[in-house]
Amino acid sequence: MRQRAKQRMNQKTRRKLIIGIALTIFGPVIGWLLSIAGLFHSAASMQNSILRTPPGAIPDIGQAMGQSTVEMFISLIPFLIGSACGALGVFLVLYALVIHFFPAKNGAKT
Repeated sequence: MRQRAKQRMNQKTRRKLIIGIALTIFGPVIGWLLSIAGLFHSAASMQNSILRTPPGAIPDIGQAMGQSTVEMFISLIPFLIGSACGALGVFLVLYALVIHFFPAKNGAKT
């Protein structure tokens, strides 16, 4: 059996691999944390809007629910950005591994 000589990973490829792993791990985690914080913020703002009504007046629940719903959807934006960062990280990891294990045959340096 023919053994393949161990190659050292190129510095640019190693950097892409490390950035990809970091994006894959930290992108979704930060997205989830910021989304959960946004959901708590929207729930707190709904409670504050109900508590701000003058004494003896009926709070406008419809307006508070509408505002809370919009804030909940806005709080999902960090989740989408975190998911995109995770997907980009997976792409960079795959790209770095393919470049490292399947180098160009014509001697082109990557």
